[in-house]
Amino acid sequence: MKKYEYKFIEIPLVPVKKEKAKTVRGEMPPVPFEACREAIVREAADGWRLKQILEPKVSVYGGNCYQIIFERETEE
Repeated sequence: MKKYEYKFIEIPLVPVKKEKAKTVRGEMPPVPFEACREAIVREAADGWRLKQILEPKVSVYGGNCYQIIFERETEE
């Protein structure tokens, strides 16, 4: 039986400080779409497959981040 492992990445809706940002070019992309795209490309190069993107819940305080879920088969 195949086994899988999962990885969860949060992409904030508001910009974060550059030293905390982890992107391909070392800069924080200007919009969440670009940040999501770069995360998907970066993780795919590492063997992860995009499983799902969850949109932020919007409340009185607004949404805070996108959740990106990746999957890959384990070596077991």
